[in-house]
Amino acid sequence: MRLVAAPPEDLCLVFANSRSWRPSDQPVEKLHSFADLMAWCRTAKSLDPASADQLRLWAQHNARVAAHLFDEAIATRETIYRLFSATADNAQPAVADVETLNRLLARTPGRVAVTLAAAGNRWRLPPAAPAVASLLAPVIWSAGDLLTGERLARVRLCANDKCRWLFLDDSKAGTRRWCAMRSCGNRAKAHRHYLRKTKPARAQAPQ
Repeated sequence: MRLVAAPPEDLCLVFANSRSWRPSDQPVEKLHSFADLMAWCRTAKSLDPASADQLRLWAQHNARVAAHLFDEAIATRETIYRLFSATADNAQPAVADVETLNRLLARTPGRVAVTLAAAGNRWRLPPAAPAVASLLAPVIWSAGDLLTGERLARVRLCANDKCRWLFLDDSKAGTRRWCAMRSCGNRAKAHRHYLRKTKPARAQAPQ
């Protein structure tokens, strides 16, 4: 048995963002191996530490199967990214991506039992199995819940065309454009400032 907290509603977006700067010349990939996937799951609390350690040990003796499982996890991530980037662009998600998500949802452990405890209430699930629907169950639940929930209209893509991170817009007016003001927002602000300063100089330049 393993105990898992209810996933944050944006957990699926956090997973999708494990590959960043997607449209740029140098995308940044955070997940390169099954071990990286286990580390991400443990940090995101989608797997408890004991389950993560057991699966890492399993992977040492089943390298080929673990590599295939890792590829499936990355494919799941890309499905999630396509689903929500389409939604953020006010487009209809691809039928194939919806069908893939539905197949994954059908294979996840059922959320049918809870454990109440002073340290925090948890879903009570079977032990983690070496399968994407088991390892990423909270991520997949999050994707289904967000896709069918009231917060779907708040899913955004960063306006930086070299970033395109997914995020939930929590601003009161619902007009947030950047994944983070301190990064992409400040870059855009600096770029606008640069254009304002250089435009008059260009206009006055000798022909």
